[in-house]
Amino acid sequence: MYGGYDVFKVYLGVKLHFTTKTYDYVKYEGKVNCKLETFTKRNDRYFFHKLSKQYGQDNILDFFVANFASDSKGWIGNLLQKDGKDVYLDYRKRKESFAYHFRGDCNNIGNDFSNRGISFDGGFLCNNGQHPRLLRLLIQKKLSLQTAIVLDHFLSFSKNWTKEITEKVVWPKISSTLARLKPFMRFNETECKLIMKEIFVND
Repeated sequence: MYGGYDVFKVYLGVKLHFTTKTYDYVKYEGKVNCKLETFTKRNDRYFFHKLSKQYGQDNILDFFVANFASDSKGWIGNLLQKDGKDVYLDYRKRKESFAYHFRGDCNNIGNDFSNRGISFDGGFLCNNGQHPRLLRLLIQKKLSLQTAIVLDHFLSFSKNWTKEITEKVVWPKISSTLARLKPFMRFNETECKLIMKEIFVND
């Protein structure tokens, strides 16, 4: 029977994935060193039992991935609050209708660049060490982390940003989150390419 101990192991694996550079949840297939007796001594074990009933085996990984991508601190008590559920539901919504949301984000990007008189390439440029316009839109939540990952998959801009952005707090944290979230993503490359061509390539 799937229970709190099983949920705790997923939680531990996802937490290690998002907060360390040495553990890869996908590579290690979620395996972690954790004894049942260690879990039973935890004061917060009740939270994990509750989550096992709320989300079950099929949804718990998405729940933790969504919340750690949103906030890498991810204290288990906070995850049981309404915000934790809302973050998860938004993640699932984007996952299940990815092309629809990707198109919406690309439209937002195109409209923003156009309104500011910025070329498509210009929106990715880092001027004098400052945040590129696209990164500002990401920080303002005008596009999702998932959309940024897909754009970077095709355009490979994040490595240049790491070299050129001078501040060492905001972008490094976002960059790490993008890299850690990417292994959990699945998307149709052909469909995404067509959407990008339709919105960003001038006739």
